[in-house]
Amino acid sequence: PRIDRSYLSVLNDVRIRTPQGYEVPLFTVADVEFVPGFANITRVDGMRRVVVSAEVDTTKANSTEITMDLAENFLPTLRKKYPGLIWSFEGPQQTSREALGSLKVGFPLALLGIFLIISSIFHSYSQPVLVMLTIPFGVVGALIGHLLFGITVTLMSVFGIVALAGVVVNDSIVLIECFNANLSSGMKFMDALIQAGRRRFRAIFLTTSTTFGGLVGLLFTRDMQSQFLKPMAVSLAIGLIFATTVTLVLMPSLVSILNDIKRVLYSLKKGGFISPEDVEPALALMKQKKELENS
Repeated sequence: PRIDRSYLSVLNDVRIRTPQGYEVPLFTVADVEFVPGFANITRVDGMRRVVVSAEVDTTKANSTEITMDLAENFLPTLRKKYPGLIWSFEGPQQTSREALGSLKVGFPLALLGIFLIISSIFHSYSQPVLVMLTIPFGVVGALIGHLLFGITVTLMSVFGIVALAGVVVNDSIVLIECFNANLSSGMKFMDALIQAGRRRFRAIFLTTSTTFGGLVGLLFTRDMQSQFLKPMAVSLAIGLIFATTVTLVLMPSLVSILNDIKRVLYSLKKGGFISPEDVEPALALMKQKKELENS
């Protein structure tokens, strides 16, 4: 009764019936500890809501590993014990879900925008594909950087990868733009490609080295306030170095392979032999301009 719940002293008179049928005082068979109770009870949609929070010992695990273990092992077992239990990860986890949800839409649109811009510059749909192939290599470099620095991939790492996608294409654009200009000036295909690599090596190297140099301080900082930005710096710096190496070594090879594919397709479609220069969009555009000028 409510009147018996008004004073703690009532517990002194509470008796417990034992299996043998005897009644004994509560405090003789139980250790009672007085602790603070709930100040209030919160409900959402008529269901009682409890918030559980904890600090993470990063020397043993990170928040992502802990939440994955809870979702896969502990919480399903708890639901079997308490049917109807509903849980959700809030706070930083909710912020991450919302940010990643927006990236699922924004990042493909950004890649499409990059493709359209490069296509309008080169007047080609194949060369922009080669340029954008550096993005996956940059992502691989970013992940390798996290392994080297012993850093867990976080939401800031993803933001760094998104920023990296817009940076790594610059070196490829510089290289292919010079290659197209060499073809337009009358150079042979291989000469134009080799000369483009020579002329743009300094520009590509300086662009990458200055960007990396600007991020070195953030990569090796021990300031606790800057640690949350470190994953983004690792993604951007190490990914850029890896993608630049790929640009200088692999991109000329890809351009040459693409040219061979175009020539094979031309031979299968129209028959006969065509020179490597004639299938390149830069030379075709130059011929169109000359025809317009003559007409």
